[in-house]
Amino acid sequence: MAVIQTIRNKFGPIIVIIIGISLAVFVLETALQSETGLLRGSSDVVGVIDGEKIRYAELARLIEENINNYKLQSNQSNPDENTLNSLREQTWNQLINEKINYEEYRKLGLTVPVEELKQMFFSSDPVPEIRQAFTNPQTGVFDPMVVRNYYENLDQTGPNERPGERRQRWVNFEKAQKEQRLNNKYIALIKGAVYVPGWLAEQEYDERNRKAAVRFIVMPYHLIPDTAVTVNDGELLAYLNANKARFQQEESRSMEYVLFTVNPSPEDTAQARNYIQEVYEKLLPNPMDTDLIKLYADKGLDPIYYSVDEVESETVADTLFQVKPGTLLGPYFEESAFRLAVLLDRRPVPDSVRSRHILVRVDPGGDSVAARKKIDSIALLARNGEPFDSLAKKFSDDEGTRDKGGEIGMVGQGQLVKNFNRFLFFDGRLGELKVVRTEFGYHLIRIDEIKNVQPRVQVALFSRPIEPSSETDKRIYDQAQRFAAENRTAEQFDRAVSEQRLQRLTAPVVMKNTYNLPGIPQGRQLVQWAFAAQVGEVSSPFAIDNHYVVALLRGAKAKGTPALADVRPQVEQAVRKEKKATLLAAQLQEALALNATLEGVAAKVSQPVKEAQNVMFSNAYAENLGYEPKVIGVIFSLEKGKLSQPVAGEQGVFVVQLENLEAPPPIADYSQFKQQTLSSLQPRMQFQVTETLKKMSRIEDNRVRFF
Repeated sequence: MAVIQTIRNKFGPIIVIIIGISLAVFVLETALQSETGLLRGSSDVVGVIDGEKIRYAELARLIEENINNYKLQSNQSNPDENTLNSLREQTWNQLINEKINYEEYRKLGLTVPVEELKQMFFSSDPVPEIRQAFTNPQTGVFDPMVVRNYYENLDQTGPNERPGERRQRWVNFEKAQKEQRLNNKYIALIKGAVYVPGWLAEQEYDERNRKAAVRFIVMPYHLIPDTAVTVNDGELLAYLNANKARFQQEESRSMEYVLFTVNPSPEDTAQARNYIQEVYEKLLPNPMDTDLIKLYADKGLDPIYYSVDEVESETVADTLFQVKPGTLLGPYFEESAFRLAVLLDRRPVPDSVRSRHILVRVDPGGDSVAARKKIDSIALLARNGEPFDSLAKKFSDDEGTRDKGGEIGMVGQGQLVKNFNRFLFFDGRLGELKVVRTEFGYHLIRIDEIKNVQPRVQVALFSRPIEPSSETDKRIYDQAQRFAAENRTAEQFDRAVSEQRLQRLTAPVVMKNTYNLPGIPQGRQLVQWAFAAQVGEVSSPFAIDNHYVVALLRGAKAKGTPALADVRPQVEQAVRKEKKATLLAAQLQEALALNATLEGVAAKVSQPVKEAQNVMFSNAYAENLGYEPKVIGVIFSLEKGKLSQPVAGEQGVFVVQLENLEAPPPIADYSQFKQQTLSSLQPRMQFQVTETLKKMSRIEDNRVRFF
């Protein structure tokens, strides 16, 4: 105890200081690493829009919202990868537009007040989408009270709706309408600010209708071979620096990669064949054994009846309509799989049925006896001549069909719950009224129309696709892993590809937001690697589709003005063209000094005199002249009969002579032409305003690090 007390007395202050420093370091380290701490840096910054950081959580939340909205609208629970990529891209652009546009709205004081929103949704003159959705299809009448009733019951769940789905749809719709209204107001201001003065209308009219007739000679650039014009790096760099805007580039990567494809082995094929043979032997004594069918069939005991065109196995489709129920067909090979089929039943079945219903809901634990008495009373009224639609509007608990007189519409097999479906397609007759119990309660159903009754089959299909086994997958992975481990440099990669005779795929220009690569439809993870790797680096194997991919990062280009090496061919061509233009212009200048006529100049340079009619200042292309904006500009600056100086155009160096200039007749009133000019300007401005705002904004896109 004395020793401990001595330590406390002598070293206590030092220990306190050490502990204090340790705690401070711990807190500081935690704050620096945390994505939610006070010192959070840029570890989760997906992008920056005009100085405002967009964090991963914000963008991920918006993407998830848009994916859920897509699922609701399309009734697709599992969108494919291309759709997801498209939704991610749409969300990013949507976020940019909102950030940029809302700042413009704020500056201008644009809002959508609550009263205006009410007018948009609940007035007698709502937005078109509301009018279309809530107009009675039978009467063509729109009733605002129906909208109000729907809104007040957003938290209820109707048939075929998930809890919360109705409110989510409305919230999304309301948000989209509000954004559209703000955008409409903004565009209206922009369009209202566009003005075409009288002098501009006159000038536009003149430029569009003034026509010139010219004669010309041209010395094409190909008269001087490329080999006769030398260029050096100094000239190329000077040209590149003088024309930076022309050669601007986005950040990109170039890479090459090899695929190690995981294909089924002969052992995998034998395994699939043996499996389906075992199922066949189990079914052979009793093909209608429902326990075996539920256990082994592709869709279990599938209740749907299919027409000959709907049967999923083309090999046995026709045969199923010829053999007896209980017939076992197979084994057979189809679409890379070994298969069996059992005919369970065949009977005439419609492909679709139109019906009405009245629902008396029975909640879990509710009074089913009272509900049954109520539905029987309603059925009695219907059988005694009461209009079905009136009874539905008065008594039905199904809000989705109540206001439509119980109208369900035309449905196919399997779209409704089991007992409802069975009555419509198998047990019921046209015009029949029947009470049916489902998990929702009691339904009084009436069949109004039956379409396309034809023989259909209930079939159990058994399939075993030939797929690579885990052993096959591991063997191919080991090959890819060994290749990547033994070839870590570009030289080793190239040599191994050549020696092993592997197919090399090339992606010469990969942008930050590229998703699909040559030979790899879903290559996003490879793109993410490329933007984090160093030039010359070889990747570890990536598992993509049925491949293992090993890549080499061949090159990287930064955003902005490219290095000369990246654009050397284009710059060399441009510099050679300028030098050729100088040489050809000198020849034409010498000829002009000795000749006063176009024919004399043409003879001197051994080129023919050509003609062009109907040349217009507003069109950079003219017949016989081609696309020559600079030459056409010079034409309208010439005096009639005068020869121009040499003009370096797109195809060669020109000398032109103005033969005639036909001015359009003056118009007494330019108001109509002014309106035409305005009408052509406004749509362009409406389309380009968002893009212009984007160009004026500073946008940094780092999504490649996260998605």
